[in-house]
Amino acid sequence: MENFSNYQWSRYELLSAIQDKQFVPYFQPKIDLVSGLPVCSETLARWIHPDRGILPPSQFIELMERMDLIDQLTDSLLHQLLEYVQDSNECCAEIGFAINISPLTLGKAHMANHICSLVKSYGVACERITIEVTETACSKDFASLLASLDRLRTQGFGISADDFGVGYSSLQELNRMPFTEIKIDRMFVGGISNNQKSQAILEFVVQLADRLHMRTVAEGIETRGELEFVQALGCSQGQGFYLGSPMTYPDLQDYLNATASPEMAGFTDLQYCRG
Repeated sequence: MENFSNYQWSRYELLSAIQDKQFVPYFQPKIDLVSGLPVCSETLARWIHPDRGILPPSQFIELMERMDLIDQLTDSLLHQLLEYVQDSNECCAEIGFAINISPLTLGKAHMANHICSLVKSYGVACERITIEVTETACSKDFASLLASLDRLRTQGFGISADDFGVGYSSLQELNRMPFTEIKIDRMFVGGISNNQKSQAILEFVVQLADRLHMRTVAEGIETRGELEFVQALGCSQGQGFYLGSPMTYPDLQDYLNATASPEMAGFTDLQYCRG
């Protein structure tokens, strides 16, 4: 893929792309590390650019935040996600969906009520949606961010500490925020079988999460060795290219159909090849 990370998209270009629904959700499964079955899917933004192909979020999210367009992008992706969930067939009816939302968006006083109303308007249970709190920008008002997360949690949403171990994340945030899940950053998972420091950190986070009654999700699993190691440590769920690449919603349906039967559980070779 050609790299456009240094290209300075104009506000007009970005806004027009949002209005034309060029930004679409892709989906990456989260796998239960005991059963081997998909239990959730993370929603990932992709820009289907008419001239430049499929662009990842690293090439537009920070610009969206700087140009005050991140709310519009989030709203568009939420609508598209909820349309899929509302019309989901049997294979998708039992899994949850997660979506990354910037602290800049969540820190606005009206946003929690807006998200709750939007989800309910589609007839989707709030309990099926997990809000992953991203670190691409800091909230200007931590108190407002905390109030929004508390409001979402009381309505049944899951709240995930995304990329735990880097950026904003700390023990203080775990103590103050209503997290239900910790996503362990891939920097601690990659090559873990040969890195004693990463092993110790991961083991500590898993044990801490267990004491706090939170799920743990190991991100960035790319080899069987990494998978087996995080399983042995007791991580709740795993995510990464070894278990499933980001995919379109029709491909997610095919993935879930192929892994739904009991005989396909348990991390079979077919499951590894998904995506």
